[in-house]
Amino acid sequence: MNDPSASTSNNQDIIPPGSWLGMLGGGQLGRMFTHSAQRMGYHVGVFETEENCPAGQAADAHFMPSEALKAESVVCDMAQKCSAVSLEFENIDSSLVRLAAQDTLTHPKAEFLEMSQNRILEKTGLAESGFPTTPFVAVDSEEAVHAAAEELNWPLVLKTATSGYDGKGQVIVRTAEELPVAWAKLGASGIIAEKWIDFQAEVSMITARNLRGEIECFPLFENDHKNHILFLTLCPCTAELAHLEAKAQEICRGIAETFGVIGLFCVEFFVSKSGELLINEIAPRPHNSGHITMDAVNASQFEQQVRAICNLPLAKTELIRPGAMINLLGDVWQGGAPDWSQVLRHENAFLHLYGKAEARVGRKMGHINVLAESSTAAAQLATQIHQDLQS
Repeated sequence: MNDPSASTSNNQDIIPPGSWLGMLGGGQLGRMFTHSAQRMGYHVGVFETEENCPAGQAADAHFMPSEALKAESVVCDMAQKCSAVSLEFENIDSSLVRLAAQDTLTHPKAEFLEMSQNRILEKTGLAESGFPTTPFVAVDSEEAVHAAAEELNWPLVLKTATSGYDGKGQVIVRTAEELPVAWAKLGASGIIAEKWIDFQAEVSMITARNLRGEIECFPLFENDHKNHILFLTLCPCTAELAHLEAKAQEICRGIAETFGVIGLFCVEFFVSKSGELLINEIAPRPHNSGHITMDAVNASQFEQQVRAICNLPLAKTELIRPGAMINLLGDVWQGGAPDWSQVLRHENAFLHLYGKAEARVGRKMGHINVLAESSTAAAQLATQIHQDLQS
């Protein structure tokens, strides 16, 4: 998957403003990509089956399958119109990426997407390439899980190899007695058993690479999850974790080069009690934790995604001011429409909503970025604003 030709690319390979870019997926990540691309002078076409999707609301064209127009035909139409196609959702059918690649550039390529879609392939590929992952064993039966426990010890985290995100498709099994119920709950053929990591923190890093071979990493983000969904991100990470930034960059740059990634990706890490960085998973796209870059960094992750897939010079990712991002889930709407003045009365608080009509519990509806003298102070204010919205 390595791309030795990347370093030989030159300015003639630039996709200039005024060109069309395609996006596979119509969620909020595609919406924010669209805004960034349009600000830079590009036109954006979005492929999405949902009619009133967040990205489709913003895009110049919405390529939507129907009974008369099958997905394959629609993707071909978009690819023929666009100079490059990227993605904002890793559960897209990789065959559509391969189909688009017949007519245009696709960043990332289907091979990297397929590795990221399958936890077994992902962990195996990373481990065989020398990158630090959570210890794991692929299992296909309860007996195989018992054997894995002999190697990894209880508790184990059982995860479906595919289609899992935000805590879906995984279960913690603390003892052998809990296994039958957990195994039946997952109900899938491909399962990975991972060692339970008693971690001190969760961090992530977003990295971009273009065809020139340039690589830029964003600052290391510190993340706090609730119910397996990202709740709060600090940028920069707290002082206790700052020494890990150089190592995280080394790992992310190594992944970009080893797997020939063009575009943007995020690596989620556990920080073990001993201070070791362990890769949890890779997202082959912008990431929820990177939303803080929209206000705290000189160039957002979405602008960097545009730059990377168009082979433009990558932005130097310099922190403007410390900040924190807090997610707005549908839970905030349960008492009625939120009073957004609770956010906007704060000079350094920035509201980002995704245009979703229906607020459901656990659904990502928007986020708030807060800037302050430190990321800790920003996190405290963001948490207070979040509480105010629900009062």
